[in-house]
Parts: sequence; structure tokens; C-alpha cells
Amino acid sequence: MVTVVSMMKTLLCALAAAASASAAALAGDITAVRFGEHPDYTRIVIETDQPVEFRAFALSEPAARLVVQFDQAGWDVGALPAGAGRGVGPVGSFRFDENASAPRLVFTLTRPFMVRESFGLDPADGGYRTVIDIEPVSEAAFERTSGFPAQTLTLDDIIMEEVGAAPQCEVARIVIDPGHGGRDPGATARFGGGHEKDVNLAAGLILRDLLNATGRYEVIMTRDTDVFVELEDRVGIAREARADLFISLHADSAGDNSGPRGATVYSMNHRAADRSRTRAIREGDWVDTNRPEEVTRILVEMALANKEGESEVFAEALRTEVGRTARLWRDQPMQANFAVLTDGSTPSVLFEMGFLTNREDAQRLNDPREQRRLMQAAMAAIESRFGRCADGEPSPRYIAQAGGSRSTR
Repeated sequence: MVTVVSMMKTLLCALAAAASASAAALAGDITAVRFGEHPDYTRIVIETDQPVEFRAFALSEPAARLVVQFDQAGWDVGALPAGAGRGVGPVGSFRFDENASAPRLVFTLTRPFMVRESFGLDPADGGYRTVIDIEPVSEAAFERTSGFPAQTLTLDDIIMEEVGAAPQCEVARIVIDPGHGGRDPGATARFGGGHEKDVNLAAGLILRDLLNATGRYEVIMTRDTDVFVELEDRVGIAREARADLFISLHADSAGDNSGPRGATVYSMNHRAADRSRTRAIREGDWVDTNRPEEVTRILVEMALANKEGESEVFAEALRTEVGRTARLWRDQPMQANFAVLTDGSTPSVLFEMGFLTNREDAQRLNDPREQRRLMQAAMAAIESRFGRCADGEPSPRYIAQAGGSRSTR
């Protein structure tokens, strides 16, 4: 007797084989994604080096999104090597999923919409163009017109319904993590002012107040006083809150070298992704005894891919905004294996605001006016990602997490 599990396994193997065959015979690569805003519609242009067959449709759950599915396509956008980017207007972000049964671009939308028109164009100054025009509609109309086309419903589609794209929200939930604290001072003060734990907390409280003042965010602090919180507990706070973003604030140290100066933004590297995967499996993320183990593994991988893409997009936005007002130590977002970046699904960055071992940085990091300028830059990056969540009149809540600790690391 054939069980549901064995049938699912067979289907997964078939999908994997189909994906491999597709990869070997790509019709064309996506080389650019552009947007145009018009008074009553938004245009999305996807450029490819060869003509492609595509299908565009809307999905409403778990968040509004546009899916552009290709029969065969690859990704070759030099400026976006991670396959993810930001849109304009009602398009929040997008990502390319080449591992689905049919490769697809997924665009997150901030309001109900419908596909007004879609068509292909031959090259003009660039490559072949896939054009999709979307226009706003009522919630009822959106619900009526959204959904998977019957002929394309696959196991991948079911998995996508579970994981979805980056969450949209009426109130974005931001976890601010002032690093160190209590018995752990972090980098020690050398040029006056506070230790790293004091600088991190002061900056975190400023960012909290800036976010709360907008009325669009639910702010969760891993600590709001001088207490020590375990690294695992910091990550657990973000997990429990189902946060939309985790930002860990730190001040850097170069030991006896007083030369290095400037801010750095980190997202997780491949080793951190491996730790995230282990954590997700160990702690039961996506585990459901009613579904095959293979599906659980796919869900974990998709959640991780979404987290990596969203983290990298936000890291770039943060680096750009900080670079407008402060010196950068590195000209590009960096990647590292920091423990606080290893939640399996929450987009996360670690922001080293400057070097306490550098006299100029130390003075700036201990100056309330400079702290505020730096946090205004962080606020601008957050607004670029979540400012679209301003629908309605949500009442913000501030939740302080200030529990004690069990050990020093």
C-alpha cells in the first residue's frame, strides 16, 4: 500500500529532478529589475538576455505579493548577487527563487492590487523585457482575484504558502539589542565616557524613542537597563516575538591599535546560516508530525533563504544611511558568524557603531547629539523597509525585556 509519505517523497524527488533539468537548459537569465510609478498604476520591468515565457499572479496569504513565474530562467543581476532587492511605491521588496519547480520572482506588496496588464517586449537599449503593470484595488477585489493558477499548483506552491515572502505588517515589530551589559562591559573606555555596554544602551534607548514616536512600530528591547542577558536569550526574545527585524548595537575595539575608525554593518555568513539551520531543527521550527521530514527541511531552507535576503537588503540600507552622516570602516556590508544573528527566520544585522579604541570615534559615540544622529540614520534605514506599514492607526507598545542571566557567555 502506497502511503502519503512515500507519495510525497516520490513527488519531491521528481521536483528535484525537474529542477536539475531546468537548470541545465535555462532559456535566459534575468539581468535587471526596474520599477516605474505612475498616477494610477506601478510598472515592473524584468529584463532578460533571451525571451522567456512567464505567468504573473497575485497571492494574498500570508501577505500580499505578486509572483512572476518563468518556465525557465536564471539570475544574473550583478548589483544584486543575493537575488533580493527593494522596490518602490507599493512594492516593498523582491527575491528570486530559482529552486522552485518553476523559477520565480516574488514581490511583496503593501496594499491590495491586481495585474492590470502583462506583456513581453523585444530589446530596445537593453535586453528582452517582461512588463507587469499592477494597480490598487479593494480588499474584496484582491481576495477574489488572488490565488495560484490551477495548472501551476505544486508542492512548491504549498511550501510557499507556509513560508511566504517577507512579512507585511500594520505594526512592524523591531527588536533592539544593546550589546553586553551588567557584568559584561564589552570594549572598555580609553578616552573618557562609558564602556561599550553604556554606549550601546544609550543608543538603543534613543532608537527606541525614535521608533515609538512614529506610532508605526512595536519596539522590544532585549535590555533597557544595565543588566546582562545571555546571547541565547537575546535570540530567543526575537524568536518569541516573531520579530520583523533584529538589530544588535555594538561599539568596536581594535585592541592596542587606535587607528581603525568608523562604523560597520554585519549580516550572517554561511557559518552563521549553518548554526541557524541547526538551531531551527533542534528547536522544532516548521516541524509538524503530519508532514514528511523532507517538507520540513525544505521549509527550513526557504525560511533561511528569505532571512538571508532580507538581512542583506536591510544591511545595505543601513550602511547607506549611516554613510551619509558618519564615517564607515568598511564600504560594504560585512558578513560574520555572530551568535545573535543565528535565529532561523528573523532578518538580523549587527551594527558596530564605531571604535571605542579610536579617540575621535569614542568622543562621538559618547556625545548624545552624535548618538542621536547615528540612530536617526538607523531609523531612516528602518523606515525605508517598514515605513509602508503605516496603514490604519496602530497603537505602539514598548516591551522591555530585562531578565537576569545564568552564565557569562
